[in-house]
Amino acid sequence: MKFHIYLTRRAEKDLKRISPEVRKRIEEKIRELALDPLPRGVAKLAGLKDAYRVRIGDYRILYRVYWEEKIVVVFRIALRKGAYKAL
Repeated sequence: MKFHIYLTRRAEKDLKRISPEVRKRIEEKIRELALDPLPRGVAKLAGLKDAYRVRIGDYRILYRVYWEEKIVVVFRIALRKGAYKAL
């Protein structure tokens, strides 16, 4: 049951701004979401339907799961302090 992964423009920009070492860890975690969109340690985001967050050190990957279509859309990658602004 493999999911397709899509990054919004905002998420792509967020990813480009992160240092290469951390970016590699984040990209690896995003690839893992294709196999398991609800990995251990995931948290549901309040107020958004089928939206979750996963932690990578000080960073958060915010994404939405479309179960019927088998799609994971990453819409934000940011440091914890700024990840939840303007949701």
